[in-house]
Amino acid sequence: MAHVLIVGKTNMGKQLCLGGIVLENRRSVRLLPSKGTGHPLDKPIDLGDVWDMVFNEVPASEIAAPHTEDVRAISGRRIGRYSGNELLKKLVDCITVRTIDPQELFDSHIRFTRNARGYVSPRHSLPQYSTGFWRFRLPLLRIAEDDGSRFWVLSERGRIILDVKYVGLEEEVPEEISPGALLRFSLAHPFPDDPQKRCFLQLSGWFL
Repeated sequence: MAHVLIVGKTNMGKQLCLGGIVLENRRSVRLLPSKGTGHPLDKPIDLGDVWDMVFNEVPASEIAAPHTEDVRAISGRRIGRYSGNELLKKLVDCITVRTIDPQELFDSHIRFTRNARGYVSPRHSLPQYSTGFWRFRLPLLRIAEDDGSRFWVLSERGRIILDVKYVGLEEEVPEEISPGALLRFSLAHPFPDDPQKRCFLQLSGWFL
């Protein structure tokens, strides 16, 4: 059994992606269901929950960078919950957080399209993980879309240096996320028809 703090709950098409931190060893895990790749959207599990959980390792033959955190959740029960400042404090106790510029994400493996969307690709080099926490020196500005929200980071001269999709499930999305907020980013799986096999950057959530 392991105590897992739920730190990511994101929309993955018509399914739910869950991310956690194992409190005993601070390991980052992506909690796959016992079968398949995603959970139902109505699964009763929330950010800040602590679960006493049994999970199995995914076979090494099925693991490929950068998505190396996958485990299969077999059983578990909720034993506690952190929220608000308590959750932020617990996270800061569990992780090492750097304040960076967008191009330093994922150990500077990140690249950018001409419209400032971040990605990693085997054509360059891949990080050995697909989720992480950072703080930015600059604010993130919300751009509303019909199917959700994106955030822009602007340079001091007003140039867009990062355009990133928000994939979390928070109903109230702020117009601006201030510099220094704790941010969780993740890397999506590549589109099947993308010859470059790019894993695009996603904003999974923030903690204030």
